Amino acid sequence: MSPTTIPESTVLHPPHANRLQLYCERVKGRFDEWAPGTSWNKTTWVALGALVALWATWFYATWATWGDLTIDCGREMYVPVTLLEGKTLYRDVWYLYGPAAPYLNSFLFRVFGVHLSVLYWAGSLSALGSAVLLYLCGMRMSSWVAGWTAGAMVLIQAFRRSFFCFPLPYSFASVYGCVAVCFVLWFAIRGVSSRSWGWVFGAGTAAATALLLKLEFGAACYLCVLLLIAARHAQQRSWKSTARDIAVTLPGIAVCVAVARWMISLGGYEFITQENFMSWPTSFFMKTYGKMWLSSQGLTLDGTAWAYAAARTAALVGIVLLLRRIAPRLRMNGIRTFLGTLVLTVALLCLAAFLPDWAIEYLRVVFFPQAMVLYVAVAAGVAWWFFLRHTGDGALAAAAILLSVSFLVGSRFLLAMNPIGYPIYYSGPAILSFLLLAPAIVPRTGHSKLFVFGGQFVICLVSLAIVVRANLPPRTGPLVPLTTERGTVRVSMDRARTYRAAIDFMKDAASRGDSVLSVPEDTSLYFLSSTHCPTRVYAFTPGLLAPGKMTQELTREIDSGPVRYVLWSNRIFPEYGAPSFGVDYDRTLGEYLKTHYRFLRPLVPGAPFSDWTAGVWERKAASNLP
Repeated sequence: MSPTTIPESTVLHPPHANRLQLYCERVKGRFDEWAPGTSWNKTTWVALGALVALWATWFYATWATWGDLTIDCGREMYVPVTLLEGKTLYRDVWYLYGPAAPYLNSFLFRVFGVHLSVLYWAGSLSALGSAVLLYLCGMRMSSWVAGWTAGAMVLIQAFRRSFFCFPLPYSFASVYGCVAVCFVLWFAIRGVSSRSWGWVFGAGTAAATALLLKLEFGAACYLCVLLLIAARHAQQRSWKSTARDIAVTLPGIAVCVAVARWMISLGGYEFITQENFMSWPTSFFMKTYGKMWLSSQGLTLDGTAWAYAAARTAALVGIVLLLRRIAPRLRMNGIRTFLGTLVLTVALLCLAAFLPDWAIEYLRVVFFPQAMVLYVAVAAGVAWWFFLRHTGDGALAAAAILLSVSFLVGSRFLLAMNPIGYPIYYSGPAILSFLLLAPAIVPRTGHSKLFVFGGQFVICLVSLAIVVRANLPPRTGPLVPLTTERGTVRVSMDRARTYRAAIDFMKDAASRGDSVLSVPEDTSLYFLSSTHCPTRVYAFTPGLLAPGKMTQELTREIDSGPVRYVLWSNRIFPEYGAPSFGVDYDRTLGEYLKTHYRFLRPLVPGAPFSDWTAGVWERKAASNLP
């Protein structure tokens, strides 16, 4: 062999360094596909109309079936009314999140009247706004299909018959926080490749709003704004522009600082963090029940969780490798691609519709993985690595920002993403990112763009089907309307009967000048009966009432009333490992009530204990008090 001859093996199999370079270029090419953006045309307008139609249909079909009257939803009804009547949040009425949501809902009550339909519309329009913003973000990233699917998933999740919904949620701070996050995402991916400071101002304002709603939303959003400013500086190389970007975020920060100072002025730092914010790291609730609460929500990253995620990831990698093996053998023209996509889609949809719940978990390995946020986090790191090597690439900057927002917001559910429950308020950006990343598993070599689009279409549609399956109405008995002067909510027949009795009892007591305290929860009774809780604290869930000063102040309030009646329900809390109020937790308060009140009668004689019921306790005569 002559010195100038190149060995055949070298031609067919380049050195590892070259292979790595080719692979990196291929990965970068996938991010570059997110760059151009999708322009408005007949298809995208029709898709937007379909998204709005889906919202209207789901809103109408599930009307007034949302929420849970016993738990946190009652707080979201009651607190804005107290603010409307002149009370001050935190000082006069307990609250565990930022002030923005209750004061906004109080304003809505002032404008439109105190009625449940005001909350229904506020929550449902928030769901629509989040869905539309995700759709616009998907279009910006050159995939209206992924954007539409992510928006549709949010809408399907939003109207579930549960307190994890949008129209009557456990927390409007989470509902409005979801919208704020979507605005931050939209402003950030638009502003990362623009020289206009308006996008940064919009992102900073939305981040400030998120911080005033819920601390975890605000912290994630401000980190995103910081990344946005850093990415713009890396591209523009102008300290003047960077200083301007920082300056336009200062108004939002100033508002947050002013609100924080106002909150502390009401009773001090300890009063806000220990006697209001339950999820504050040093609060009594977090010290006592925090670990169990985090575990029940899938937030514990222990060895078992990581092993489970690793097994599912290995299965996903195996499926991808299998596709890589099979795909080169497929030589499909346009017709075959269309027919093949149609057959595969129908088959997978049938599986999603008819498989038992345990089998759906296997489909979720590919189409809605529990470690979705972890995959997005890895992709975010890769995108930033490429961006640092190609700082002028706007597509890489947008991809890195999108993936980072999705990770930071969804990091609370790093290994526990689900289509129901707490994650629905955090999952929108992560779902969009996942649907944009998922087509990377579709082999490109030797196949047309139609083949790749078909693969993305299958992934999006089956992922949507899984979310629909998870959010179908549960098979329960018929729902009947519980109608009051403040609106209607549809509940079970037994719940309507007992709640009607409780509402009538509280209204009758109020007409005689007597006050009623509901324990341990059921704050909605105050709202629906147009009465008031006689104490600052209106719910007594495990860990809410701190021992010592907070408990002593509560008993003084009860005495100073004095509170004539206590409505003591059979609400239990097994999820905290402390099911019974006054027995397993809040024993001091429980003993106080038992010694100062006597059992008078059951609220509804003969009501089954398995459903919600309560007993009426009356305050003892002064001569019989200890």
